[in-house]
Amino acid sequence: METNHLIPQSTYTAKTDILNHTCLHPADRLVLRPPTADIGRLAILRDGSVERRFTVLRRMELFSALPENRLRVLAESMSERAYPAGSAVIHAEDEAGAYLYIVADGEVAVTVESSESKETVLATLQAGEYFGEMALLDDAPRAATARAVKAARMLLLRREDFLRHLKQSPELALALLTEVNKRLRQSNRKVAGLCYRSMHARVAAALMGLMEDKGVRLREDGFSRVMIKNRPTQKFMAEMAGTSRESVSRTLAAWGREGLLRKRGRDLCILEEDRIRGLAVA
Repeated sequence: METNHLIPQSTYTAKTDILNHTCLHPADRLVLRPPTADIGRLAILRDGSVERRFTVLRRMELFSALPENRLRVLAESMSERAYPAGSAVIHAEDEAGAYLYIVADGEVAVTVESSESKETVLATLQAGEYFGEMALLDDAPRAATARAVKAARMLLLRREDFLRHLKQSPELALALLTEVNKRLRQSNRKVAGLCYRSMHARVAAALMGLMEDKGVRLREDGFSRVMIKNRPTQKFMAEMAGTSRESVSRTLAAWGREGLLRKRGRDLCILEEDRIRGLAVA
């Protein structure tokens, strides 16, 4: 059974070796998360269930080519951390990464910041998705920031263990290359969209992304609808669309009056999916 304990920040900051991530191997039986600027206390998770980690890995396409025995060895070499909503997992320009991060529960946003300090969301990651692989491969500083949109539990795989498994499995290496190529194409499309699309098109494209990630299709009164569960804040949508929160607010309000969408508590119902799709490519 997993138990949580809290200790004062002062206890943590006295241990500089922890801050440098030197005690995170499963053999230490403790998984520690450094505090961010707005978090004054440190969450410590007792080493989680290997079976639970194995279940997460088995569902991931990245590791689908690994036999069960290799997958269990991989699960045993991993550790876990918990991040409250809004807390940073990694920061852009951090020193070369020591871990591959896998989302076990919750949701994480990967963002970049412009020279004008405007943050843009590159991707939102759900359970079974991962990030941080680039810094493991080229030993360069982190290229993006990742933060928990919702409270998240992360699985961490050390760089040495990751590279060892990569060398032992050509199938794993090919799967990683395929995923990196896919993400590069997505980033290229994202950058092109931010450069050439109108603000309304970018907001519509952000809604399309949310429909793909969180949408639940249903029928009401004979019509097809898409319900976005637990819609993100307008600030977060603005970061996805590369615009201001005020612009998102005005745009959604106008589309609501036109009958394209409707707020339902914490959810957002897309009433005219085809029109939203049309706006996204306009």
